[in-house]
Amino acid sequence: MEDNKSYYVYIILCENDSYYTGITNDLINRFNKHAKGRGANYTKFRKPLRYLSAWKVENVNIALSVEHYIKSVDKKIKTMFIENKRLLKSYYIKEMKNKKKDFNINISIKSLSKKDIEYINNSVYNNTI
Repeated sequence: MEDNKSYYVYIILCENDSYYTGITNDLINRFNKHAKGRGANYTKFRKPLRYLSAWKVENVNIALSVEHYIKSVDKKIKTMFIENKRLLKSYYIKEMKNKKKDFNINISIKSLSKKDIEYINNSVYNNTI
């Protein structure tokens, strides 16, 4: 399931103050699907409010693995990743090295800037009203 598209792993804040983590290759489209109840079951019943953070990864396989990792940690750790976006890569690599000794640590996980997240959230908001 390899491809050349960029993928994003993201964390959304939901109306009940919970977080939803997912992957996409189009952040604006994906949020709009969540907002219209056509995204994940989780966001059908917990209205998504905005992106809190997103990371660009090199392919869908890494995106799925990072998403799975984020979903496996508690909200306190997720909040840490949101507040210090660079921590995700080091925590993820450490976890993967513990599971697979031959894990390739030369992977690309780049956090989107606060400005980029604001731009995306504004674009999403303008598309949903």
